[in-house]
Amino acid sequence: QARANGLQSCVMVIRIMRDLCHRLPTWSVISSWALELICEKVIGSGGQPMSPGDGIRRVLEAISAGLLLPGTPGLLDPCEKDPTDAAARLSNQEREEITSSAQHALRLIAFRQIHKVLGMDQIPVTKFQRNPRFTRKRRRDNSTGEGGDSEAEQNGGDGKKDKKEDGDSMDTDKK
Repeated sequence: QARANGLQSCVMVIRIMRDLCHRLPTWSVISSWALELICEKVIGSGGQPMSPGDGIRRVLEAISAGLLLPGTPGLLDPCEKDPTDAAARLSNQEREEITSSAQHALRLIAFRQIHKVLGMDQIPVTKFQRNPRFTRKRRRDNSTGEGGDSEAEQNGGDGKKDKKEDGDSMDTDKK
C-alpha cells in the first residue's frame, strides 16, 4: 500500500480493476493481492506520472502481452523470501482467459468503447461547437455582404479578396 500510494493514479487504477474483477467472472479468479501487485509494478515501471486512463491501458497491455501466461516468470511476491508467484493458484486455462479478456478490453478502448470496459453507459458525444465569429468565409469586395454589386463580380471574377501581404490588398482581378 505504501508503494502504491506514492504512485500517481495507482490507487484509482486498482479500484477500477477491482470493479472489473467483481463484474466479470473471467477476472474474478484473480486475488486482490495479485491485482494490486500487477497494478503497482506496471504503473511503477512507467517511469513518469500517468493519468488513470493511461494506467488502466498500461495494466491491460501488460496482462494482454502475457504477464500471467504459463511459462513466464510470473508475478513475483515481494513479501516472500523465496521467489513465489503471487498468481500461482490460477490454472493455465484461467490465465489464458484473463489474457484474452485483456486483449479484448484493449480493442474496445482503441475503438472508443471504454464505457463497455468500465461497465457504464456511453457518454453522449457533443458536437464540436464553432466559435460564431468565425463561421463566415472570406469577405467579398463589398462590405455589406450582399452579392451582385461588387466590382469583381461585374468584371467576371468571384469577388473574393486575397490575403494582404505587406499592407497591400492584392486583388486577383486587377493584375
